[in-house]
Amino acid sequence: MHSRTKVDLGRPDLETVVREVVGSASPVEHVRELTDGMFNAAYAVRTADGREMVVKVAPPVGTPVLSYEHDLMRAEADFFHRASGVIPVPAVLGVDLTRTRLDRDVLVLEHLRGRPLAAARRGMPAADRAAVERDLGALVARLRAVTGTRFGYDRPDGALSGATWTEALAAMVAALLADADRYGVRLPARVGALPERVRAAEPELSAVRVPVLTHFDLWAGNVFVVPGEHGHRLEAVVDGERAFWGDPLAELASTALFRDPARATDFLAGFAETAGSPLDLGPGAQLRLALYRAYLYLIMTVEGAPRGYRGAEARLLGAYARHRLAREVRVLDRALH
Repeated sequence: MHSRTKVDLGRPDLETVVREVVGSASPVEHVRELTDGMFNAAYAVRTADGREMVVKVAPPVGTPVLSYEHDLMRAEADFFHRASGVIPVPAVLGVDLTRTRLDRDVLVLEHLRGRPLAAARRGMPAADRAAVERDLGALVARLRAVTGTRFGYDRPDGALSGATWTEALAAMVAALLADADRYGVRLPARVGALPERVRAAEPELSAVRVPVLTHFDLWAGNVFVVPGEHGHRLEAVVDGERAFWGDPLAELASTALFRDPARATDFLAGFAETAGSPLDLGPGAQLRLALYRAYLYLIMTVEGAPRGYRGAEARLLGAYARHRLAREVRVLDRALH
């Protein structure tokens, strides 16, 4: 799909990035645009000495974005820095947030060998798919070891964060509702009261006492798998720019996107084996999950407006996100009243 935030970077600028940000003296030999993502422009680059890398480029300053999408390149670089050595992520080869070489933020990453699970799984044996799901569950369990001091998004102005998870999540939801109003997005009935529902769920949300680094975008397109001697396994996870400090249970909103996480038996087995105990999916956890799914579907409903999504695929995705958002709001209404 077309997105206004994906603004092309020319070959001379890519050569500048490779030379000055990565520090490679070898000239650029081949460039291929990566079209899967919908926010940053991205390119697979190979230099004459055979080195391969991925160059990600933020939208130009002033491009309309959602409130939480400011400084996403900084957020992604920080996620990979903190997660490295804990979970498999691509190595950071270079980052430039000064906007002196280019007028945009740039992040250069290791080029992974594998493919996204979304593209690879149709041809994978069932045993391989199960193994990758167990790997993903184990990854989510290990990421709980990365903790912070404040909840919410880690942005310079601190606007979308809080001392408690309830405070931070309410601010995150309120900012997204303000974005919907600013960009003229019509929302399903009762969605505007989501911040109040967050505060009403404070008894359950208060169980989250430690801010945990949460990727929040672990759908199959961001999970890379690679074939090996014993079948496909998880290679790494990518696109960490949407991470926040919060409840690790929120990962299930995307690992089980549009599915019931309780039926993801292989994922849950991998989590339990690594964590040493099963993931709690009791009534309190289900209420929290409904909030996180509502927040994710709200993002999916609103983000198309500033990005200028168009076409049949965009209309179908937007309509389905609205449908799921309305459904989660009804779930919350029943649970909180």
